Amino acid sequence: MRRTEDLADVPLLAIEGEVPDYWLDHHVPSRTPAGRPIGRGPGVTNMQEALMLVAAGRGALLAPAHTAAYFARPGVAYVPFTDAEPTGYGLVWRLGHDTGAVAAFARTAREVAGAMRP
Repeated sequence: MRRTEDLADVPLLAIEGEVPDYWLDHHVPSRTPAGRPIGRGPGVTNMQEALMLVAAGRGALLAPAHTAAYFARPGVAYVPFTDAEPTGYGLVWRLGHDTGAVAAFARTAREVAGAMRP
């Protein structure tokens, strides 16, 4: 697969659990950009489960590029899309738990991330 339109050719693993619909729509779309339906594979609750199902040929999973470095596994190929937006990340913490330590960590993470930008 090279283009997001190719997602219509393979079922995507379903994400199970309590996640908002907007999150599912983004990470497990039901249609390609041109409107073709994308099939659903079995449901998963964690990355190890997903990788076992991908290796068994039961479906595919959308994942950011760095996943290949942290979750290398025989039988799993990581294929980049040529037309997909990069994955963005953000630091989050539980409401009401913004302690001095959390603020210091967030400040340091922001500085490190800024220094790593191309």
